[in-house]
Order: sequence, then C-alpha cells, then structure tokens
Amino acid sequence: MTIEQPAFGKRVREVRRAQGLSQGDLAGDDLSPSYVSLVENGRRIPGAKIARSLAQRLGTTVEALSATDEPGDRLTRRLGLVGQLVAARAGQLAGDWPAARRQLESVVAEAGAGQDEVRWEARWELATVLGRLDEPARHEAALRELLDDPLTRSAPVLHARVAVELAQLLRAAGRLADGVRFAEEAVRVTGELEPGRPERAQARVALLSLSVDSGEWSRAAQLGAELREEVAPLPPGELRASALWAVAGAQYLEGRPDRALELLAEAEQLLAATDGMRLRLRLARARTLLALAAGAQDQADALLERARQAAALIDTPSTRIWLAVLETAAALRRQEPAAAAGHAAAIDPDAAALTPLDRARCLLHLARAHRADGAGELAEDAFKKAAEGYEQAGAFRLALESWRELSAGGRTGEGPDPHAVLMP
Repeated sequence: MTIEQPAFGKRVREVRRAQGLSQGDLAGDDLSPSYVSLVENGRRIPGAKIARSLAQRLGTTVEALSATDEPGDRLTRRLGLVGQLVAARAGQLAGDWPAARRQLESVVAEAGAGQDEVRWEARWELATVLGRLDEPARHEAALRELLDDPLTRSAPVLHARVAVELAQLLRAAGRLADGVRFAEEAVRVTGELEPGRPERAQARVALLSLSVDSGEWSRAAQLGAELREEVAPLPPGELRASALWAVAGAQYLEGRPDRALELLAEAEQLLAATDGMRLRLRLARARTLLALAAGAQDQADALLERARQAAALIDTPSTRIWLAVLETAAALRRQEPAAAAGHAAAIDPDAAALTPLDRARCLLHLARAHRADGAGELAEDAFKKAAEGYEQAGAFRLALESWRELSAGGRTGEGPDPHAVLMP
C-alpha cells in the first residue's frame, strides 16, 4: 500500500492525541520522537515496516490510517464537528465550562484530514475554556501547542492571536520576561499586516503593558508613540479603550499626568458601552490610583466614591482588597496616617484573586501605611516582601524603587510614582 503524505501523518497524530499518547510513547524503543514528529507533519514517508509498527501501537491498521473519506462522508463529518463546536460555544455562553470542555476535546480528537480549520478553532476555544476553569498549566500548554501548529505559523493573524494570549497569560502569572518574548513575537508577525488591523493594536498593547510592568520605560515611551498611530482607525470598544489606557500609562511615566488622565477618562467612556465588567473595574482602579498620585484631588475624590459604590454592588475579595488599597492611598494623600492604617488592615496580599504583580503592589501600599503610622518593623517587612515579589515577577525596576523607598525613609523626588500605574 502506498503511504500518502501528509494525510497519513495527520491521521497518526489525530489517533495518538485521541488516545492521550505522547510522541515518545508512540516512538517506543526503535524510533525517535523527532522521527514521529516528522511523520506526523508529513515530512517523512515511513516504510511499510515502520507504518505497520505505528499502526499496531495505535491499535489500528495501516489501511485505516491511510483511508480517505469520500466527499459526501467528509461533508457529513464536518457538519457534525461544526455542530459540536456550536454546542461548545453555547456551553460557554451559559457558563457551563466543563460541558464546553468535553465538546471541544471531542472535536479536537475527531477532526480529520481536511478539517484543520475546525480543529484549530476547537483548540483555540479549548485553551480559553481551560483558562476559565483555572487550569493555568494546561492553558499554557494548549497555547504553546497551538502556537506550533502549521496553520498558526502560516497565518499572521492566528499567530498573533495565540502569541498575545500567551503573553497575557504569562504576565498574569508573574513571568514578565517570558511574556515580553511572546508579545515581541506578536508585534513582529503583525508587522506584515496592513495598519488598522486589530491584531496590530492588540500586539502593541500587550508589549507596552509588559514594558511598563518590567520597567523598560524608555521602550514604553517609544511603543506608546507607535500605538497612538494604531488607535485612530480602531472602532469604539474594548480594544480601542485598552490602547488608550496603555498609552496613558506611558504618558504618565514620561511626566505627563494630565494627558494620562485625559486618555484614561476617554478609555472609560468607551468601556462604559461594553460588557467587559472586569476590564471596567480595573480601569476604574487605574484611573483612581493615577489621579491620587498626580494630585488631582477633586477627580480622585469622585472616582473613589464610585469605587465605593462598585464595591457595594460587586462584593468579592478582589473588589474589597482594591477598595482598601484606594482608600489607603487616599488617606496617605490627605496625610491621615491613622485612617490609612485602618484601611490598610483590610488589604490581604495573600488573596488568591491577586496576580503576583498586583500582590507586590498591594504590599507596597501596605508598607507605606505602616510607615506613616509609625509601625517601622511592619513597614520594613512589607517593603521587603513587595520588592521580593516584584523581583520574582521580573519587575526589576519596581523592585529597585521599593528598595530605594525603604532605605530613604519615603519616596524621593516629585516624579511619577510607578507603583500607581495599573496597565490593561
């Protein structure tokens, strides 16, 4: 029997994945995993002996691995897979993430040759579902595997989409250096796209946010200037709001707080018409912190009152912690150390709802409250933990600023406060 590639390799890969086997499992003792990879990618045509060996390990036959569907069969099978994909999306809309996961895993396992696009969509949505199910290791593994997919590599739009998602996941996990690498990859591949494409803006928002967090502020200024050119053609919505928000962070660190606050206000207006509640809450926090740091007292007071109202409506550990941070920062701004210490008592830096970077930021505000209230030992401990948290995440500039504030007995100079910058 003639082995037709790449159809044979694709079928081998499908059956292997459906059985939960790795390429090493399939290789056994007489083949290498790299050879199996070459076969699956259609870059090697195995001889009859190797083909039979692969089929036996998969519990099937060479004929079955080599079989091709008739056009009518392919159409029927494709429609069935699309139906499962629609059912999985309905599960996601209903918040039934386990059901959506089962449907998507079924589509990935069953999609055969000629159904690469359906399989890709299923794998992409499966990665999203794994994120919703709070399985970060599997979420990351799914995205990395998807990034290596030939279809991803051949399409800049898909390549950028996966790379940006990986960059954001790694940033949330406190792995800024890895996140920067994937954001840079997304920016590189979107350079091939025409200006105005949303993928270009998404890639630059991700890289700008990571640059600010990791302390590459000169680079952030350059990226901010580039991103401003990408904003104009974007339609109103979350992406345009995120782009303005990211530019605002760079503007503030350049010493232009008034312009930064204007951009954040514009971004908040854009988000008000969307359903992105989590993003809206974070932007409101970002705007309040920046207004406090910039000394825009009237604006900060109004924003703080809105934060209180939001916390009363959405009573979660995250909203309670962030309200305590904002109240603490406001009390410190008013030079009310006892009030700051009282609010800071509600800051729980060990809460699971916080990312590593936000945990360090909360510790920094806690340290400032302790110092203002005369609790020197508690302040020193919180400053050290904040600095160590920043260092572990790769935010070395913020760590340095924390150590400097600890040793100097307070903030030095009247420049921007980098701890007050929350990026999208």
